[in-house]
Amino acid sequence: MALRGRPRKSPPERRELTLRFLVRLDEYATIRQLANAARMSFSAYARAMCLNGQIVINQTRSLDADAFDQLRRIGVNLNQAVHKLNATGKHSPDLESAARAVEQFIFERIDDEAGSAGDDDRVDGGDED
Repeated sequence: MALRGRPRKSPPERRELTLRFLVRLDEYATIRQLANAARMSFSAYARAMCLNGQIVINQTRSLDADAFDQLRRIGVNLNQAVHKLNATGKHSPDLESAARAVEQFIFERIDDEAGSAGDDDRVDGGDED
């Protein structure tokens, strides 16, 4: 009796694993439409997009290591000054100094972020032409 059906694939061509992930009904419909438009099976389209598709990465700004270390040191100083205030009830010049350092650091970071975003219209306190 003759064998029926699709011929067996060679080991390098065989796919052995199944991936599962959840999508909403509208997402499924969109993927299905895109696969049809590309004249591909759903699996072939999903595989191609996973392997070759473009993924948009939403980047968030984070502190670099030096800024993080500086902020940590300021926080330690501020914590020590507040602890001293709570323990003695006396206002410490260290507390004022640490609070000023925190304020300066925050304002510098805000200025850095505004500058890196290309915001040329921000107010910097300078004279206008």
